[in-house]
Amino acid sequence: MPQIFATTARRRPFLFSSAVAAMIAGSALAQTTQPPPADPLAVKPVPSQAQTPDSDAIRTKIEQAGYTAVTDVSRDSVGVWRARGRKGNEAVDIVVDKGGRIKSEPR
Repeated sequence: MPQIFATTARRRPFLFSSAVAAMIAGSALAQTTQPPPADPLAVKPVPSQAQTPDSDAIRTKIEQAGYTAVTDVSRDSVGVWRARGRKGNEAVDIVVDKGGRIKSEPR
C-alpha cells in the first residue's frame, strides 16, 4: 500500500498544475473577441444630432430627392419619418429611415 500513496503523491503536483493551466487557458479563450462582420449592407448607427432634425429639414431633404407637395411629415416612436407627397403624377407615402434613406410606396 505505501507504493500506491507514493505514486499518488508524485502525481498531485502534475494534476494541480494541469488544472491551473486548464483554468487559465479557459479564461483566456473566454476573453477573446471577434471583430464585427464586414457586411457592406449593415446599417451604421446614426449620430444623435441626425436623429432629431425638425420636420422642416426632413421636408427639405424629401423635396431635394424629387418629391413635390410633401405633407403630413411626422416622426414615429422608433425615429422613422413618414410623409405624403407626389413623385411625378403619382401620390406616394414616403418613409425616411434613421440612416436618411428615402423610400416611397404608391398610395
